[in-house]
Amino acid sequence: MADIFISYKKEDFELAGRVVAALKLEGFEVWWDDGLTPKAAWDAALEREIAAAAAVVVLWTPRSVNSDWVRTEAHYALDRGKLVPAMMETCSIPLAFMLRQTVGLTQWRGDREDREWRKLLTWIADLASTKPGNANIPQALGPAQPNRFRDAVGHLPSGDPIVDGALVNAATPAGTAFRDGETGPVMRILPKGSFLLGSSTADPDRTPVEGPQKRIDIPAPFALGVFPVLTGEYGAFMEARTARAATPPPSRGFFDRFTRASPSVPALVPADPKAPVTEVSYADAEAYVARLAAQTGEPYRLPSEAEWEYACRAGSLGRYSFGDAIEEGQAHFSGAAAPSGPQAAGKYKPNAFGLYDMHGNVREWTADLWHESYDMTPLDGRPAIEGHGSMRVVRGGGWCDGPLLLRSAARMRATETSRTKAIGFRVVRALG
Repeated sequence: MADIFISYKKEDFELAGRVVAALKLEGFEVWWDDGLTPKAAWDAALEREIAAAAAVVVLWTPRSVNSDWVRTEAHYALDRGKLVPAMMETCSIPLAFMLRQTVGLTQWRGDREDREWRKLLTWIADLASTKPGNANIPQALGPAQPNRFRDAVGHLPSGDPIVDGALVNAATPAGTAFRDGETGPVMRILPKGSFLLGSSTADPDRTPVEGPQKRIDIPAPFALGVFPVLTGEYGAFMEARTARAATPPPSRGFFDRFTRASPSVPALVPADPKAPVTEVSYADAEAYVARLAAQTGEPYRLPSEAEWEYACRAGSLGRYSFGDAIEEGQAHFSGAAAPSGPQAAGKYKPNAFGLYDMHGNVREWTADLWHESYDMTPLDGRPAIEGHGSMRVVRGGGWCDGPLLLRSAARMRATETSRTKAIGFRVVRALG
């Protein structure tokens, strides 16, 4: 059984041969049709080999894009999650594949250290090492299996390696931590799966806005920030924030369950570059995401409320990601030792998905407009953005909140223009 099936147009025989030779030099087993004779059963041989291969590398050229056979093989591979498209010569990719990641090898001349070539190798190696499992039941994630073509660029407090985000692709295993560039946020790949959004009627602190419970299917893996966006990371893409006017804890309102911002006071406090950025409005968060996406060339955005709770729960059914109670030493919140503001991220243990500070420290913006129930929430993890309003959902609870607002299902709201020391955000990067 070959690792790779090469799909190409016969007129590109020499080009395909160079790719095959380079892949074999890296230790992969490659099948292509150079050995088939006119008497061979072409259809049967091709069907057998493409079905058995872990990866199908399609070589796009001005000739192959017009080949019905190559397009058919590409569709077959796409439907089975093993398509690895490579643009070998500048051309217009068929419409059905335009939104897929494509490795750009138009400038590749056989260099084994070429960045685009290494993207191809990591993608193939990820597919070759993938093992089937039940993707609908999120499991605790340990460090992903190492990929010999992917180098570590740092390590998390847990010791897990952080890899170069340029070498991350749609097949990279869940659990992988990565960073796009030296100043980008550290991301963690989460598996696709299903969960119940909201709180059960058995929760004594349940509020009507936390229901009705709804089964949500997250259809594809995605990457979420390991930490909320940090002050130093924000400053690298936006205006510098060396000091800001301190704001007192937000005052209580809405039956003491929700909060409203208090006015700023003139005292200045230094900004810890390792603490979550705060005093950012919803528009500020969106502006950061837009600049991050533009500079990295990757599809960053804010998480939906459903994605946020899925990530927070990490497969748990309790009130918190680690059980039904929260204690000092598990999160930064008002029930702990006299908190006075956000603190450096990563002090407490991560949840089962390897995400830090999902409970406490700072509340986090989500992309959803505020609704009084989940009736408008899509079933596939997308944000609820139908309707009009200036309120967005914030999640997680913060340093100034008690345990009730730190629950996995707890919902809060904030006016889009709010800038307080209680609210920050984390980001999502799509992988497909």
